[in-house]
Amino acid sequence: MPMPIGRSEKRAPIEMTVTLTRVSKRSFTEKTITENVSSHGVRAVTKKIWEAGAGLLICFAGKDIPDQARVVYCQRLTNKRFAVGLALYVKEQKSDD
Repeated sequence: MPMPIGRSEKRAPIEMTVTLTRVSKRSFTEKTITENVSSHGVRAVTKKIWEAGAGLLICFAGKDIPDQARVVYCQRLTNKRFAVGLALYVKEQKSDD
């Protein structure tokens, strides 16, 4: 059986403010907006090139605790901007069994 190609779920075209923080020796933080979101990922527009595979923290507006994410791709746009695709680390919920 062939493996599915592409996303397993659709993303909604939602613009919201997020803060992206690279966690490393030289941390970097950027406040930006999303283009679309899903329960497992985000596409945001940034001023910085983000390296594929890099781990970062993403904090959604109105939320105090950031989520962990991984850069899937970084695509050059116009006007010195970049589209960055982020995979969110989804926390498994514990069952009450």
